[in-house]
Amino acid sequence: MSGNQLVETNELWLRITDLGYKDISKEEFAQEVERIYIEETGKPLKGEISVVRSSEIDQIVKDENSSYDGTAIHIYSKEQDVNEMYVVSQGTTNADDWLYNIRAMQAGVDTAQADSTNTFVKEAQKEFKERASVEEISSTIGLSHSLAHNNNTVSQLLNGNFDEVYSVNGAQSTYFQLYKKDFEFRDEVNKKFNISSADSKAIYSLPQDELKTFAEAYYKEKGTVIHQVISSDDPLNALANIRGFFTLGDVTMIDTNPDKPGLKAIIDKIPDSEVKSLQDFALVYAEGFQNGGNNQGIEDLTGVNMDVVDKIMNDGVGAAVGTYFSKDLDDMISDVNKKVPPLLEKVTNITSNADVIFGELKNAGYITNAQKQVAVEELANIEKSLKIIEEKINSIDENRKMSEEMMKGTKYSPYAGQAAMASGFNVMAGDVDAAIAIYHEVQNMQASAKRLHEELGSVMEEIIASHGIIEMLNALGASKNQGYLGNDLVLMTGGNQEIKVNISAAVRMYQEGQQELQKKKTYITKIAERFQEHIIDDYENQKQKVLSDIRNIETNPCGQLPLLRKHVFLPYFSPVQIDKVEVTEQFNGLSGMDISHLMEGLTKSLTDNEDFLESTKSNIEQLFSKDRDLSILFNYVPGG
Repeated sequence: MSGNQLVETNELWLRITDLGYKDISKEEFAQEVERIYIEETGKPLKGEISVVRSSEIDQIVKDENSSYDGTAIHIYSKEQDVNEMYVVSQGTTNADDWLYNIRAMQAGVDTAQADSTNTFVKEAQKEFKERASVEEISSTIGLSHSLAHNNNTVSQLLNGNFDEVYSVNGAQSTYFQLYKKDFEFRDEVNKKFNISSADSKAIYSLPQDELKTFAEAYYKEKGTVIHQVISSDDPLNALANIRGFFTLGDVTMIDTNPDKPGLKAIIDKIPDSEVKSLQDFALVYAEGFQNGGNNQGIEDLTGVNMDVVDKIMNDGVGAAVGTYFSKDLDDMISDVNKKVPPLLEKVTNITSNADVIFGELKNAGYITNAQKQVAVEELANIEKSLKIIEEKINSIDENRKMSEEMMKGTKYSPYAGQAAMASGFNVMAGDVDAAIAIYHEVQNMQASAKRLHEELGSVMEEIIASHGIIEMLNALGASKNQGYLGNDLVLMTGGNQEIKVNISAAVRMYQEGQQELQKKKTYITKIAERFQEHIIDDYENQKQKVLSDIRNIETNPCGQLPLLRKHVFLPYFSPVQIDKVEVTEQFNGLSGMDISHLMEGLTKSLTDNEDFLESTKSNIEQLFSKDRDLSILFNYVPGG
């Protein structure tokens, strides 16, 4: 590992990479980075952390073709000579990312997210340099998982953004992407394989093994800064040998699920010709997307013109009749009839091999025989529904042709015209019936998909778990008697009676408990102060006021004559004088105001809670004292 702090151990940078998926504030993110660092290394992080999100970069936000999401971290300390930047790029998280996966990695024609990565790195560097008042950032490290590996790596190969790239279970680079974007690589490929620069698709027909070997050699030097940790059970690892993909850098393979053999052996049995045919469809969609967005991609792939469909669905019956006989609908039906059959052929190919495919999954222990039967049965049902839909589309086409022929006869006879019009509306009614049938078949396919999910959902979760970061973390931590629950660190004592302790949760409990106890101490102190101020002190103050008044009366008896006149009748010119006044005072003490028992109870509760927290902390520290000093974890407050 390099001297950069956040990549001191695999577990450390993996947890920071996983943190990139969390929806938390930048302040919380920085504190979590500090917490994770001290948990993994046992020492505080050197330097102050600043965070920038890709959502703050206007150029990225405005790019409709890119759904890139990333977080940049800058750790800086002039005194300790620390000036490090890390870019955590997110993997696939939403539908836009999945569509990008098709365009970028299956078709190999899109690098929008890799371009956004380049933009983000440069903009984040500019922001951090301004904040820290430095001319350069000493090192820039890319951290990535899944799709993000493709983003960071392609960006690195094209622009040299990173000093190092660390990735887990990554979607590998594809030489198709690089051929499109890296002009020097394209020229070398064209020379090597003697293909015309004017034929951008010729690369897809080249011998893939030779092209892969050439790409690996061409980018080998640039790939030396790439470091990968890959689960042998990761479904993306199963795709590593499929056309287009090639692996760069040093790779550490980890068996994260020893109970399962992984999918690679099954995927490797798929012929390259089948992969190429799927790639052809991906290319059609991707090129359509680039020319006119998602709707254009769907139209190029299936023939369905979404604008025409929306017009029929939204404009009402009257307008729909006009659309019904329009050239746009003619073109759409013709296009659907041309493009749907090849798609259906691929679906049929999958269903015809379903018994073999799911048989392999059964033999590998992923599914039971009963689950295999459900999968084969429901895929057959989906194929059947697709065939019915194709038939109904054909019937609509035939009906429209018949209606048009009938309408031609209207110019010869008005009666024939009336009959033709009536027949035409009958044809439209028949098409409505066909549309209803199509709707029901779509519902049937949804029901099949639901049953497949119910039966195989847990299997998919297990397979997907092997693509995740947490399973990798647990596999890496097993030899160190540590594991992970979400982003929490769990320590294990080992031995016959193994004890597991969620250290992250224990530290949170201790630190949050101490904060609550401090609040409680403050409240108890305030209760005592308020009681003293408003009861004891106020009583004494009022008592002193009364005594002061008494002394004033006794020392100035003549001055009390007006008061005497209020209570005793005396003529105005009466010679009566007050020579002396003696006041006998008696003050009853406060009763029922003893709160010592209340204060003792509150103080005891506080002490008991303090003792509980300290004893829990001490017991946990003693439990793992042979392996590590945990006191720093309990006593260190991130951001403090």
